[in-house]
This record gives sequence, C-alpha cells and structure tokens, in this order.
Amino acid sequence: MTINILTKSEKEASNLRDAIRILAWSQFKAENDTDLKGLDLYEVFKRDWEGYKIHTMVLPEIHKFVADLGYTTEELIQIRTEYYANKKEYNNNSNRTDEF
Repeated sequence: MTINILTKSEKEASNLRDAIRILAWSQFKAENDTDLKGLDLYEVFKRDWEGYKIHTMVLPEIHKFVADLGYTTEELIQIRTEYYANKKEYNNNSNRTDEF
C-alpha cells in the first residue's frame, strides 16, 4: 500500500469530479426508468462514468467545464455537501431501531 497526499488543487479537482458525478447520476436515474434499480442501475451508470472525459481533466479544465455547465464551483461543492448530509441522515434513520 502506498500513502498518497493530494495537493490542494488535486483535492479540489477530486471534489468537483465527485459533485459532477452526483449531478450526472441524478440525471441518469431520472432518464433511465428501467427494471434496474439501486446498485444494479448504478453499475450501468458507473461503466459510462468511469470512461467520461472529466477523469483526464486537470483543475483549470474542470473549472472551465463547470462554468460551461452554468455552475460555479461553490454551487457544486454545496450540492456535494448536501448530498452527503442527506445520505448520512438517511443511513442513520434506516439503521435506527425504535423501541416500543
């Protein structure tokens, strides 16, 4: 195993890629109403996502890509933050056992 420490720009690029993944996944789910659901549908999305051009972009290219989409980096980071907060809340609620 190797220890990797991302530079500040690499970390920002990683976070922005993840925010774009969240947007793309939401859109993919909305456009693909099939018998596949949940993780099965995500596996289909994942194949396309892993080959998407954003993975070869460096931070300045990602900034341009984000701007071309009409977003600011701050908006995307907020979307990402809210996504993970909602996911955490959902997981906490679904793991909770109520006592009667």
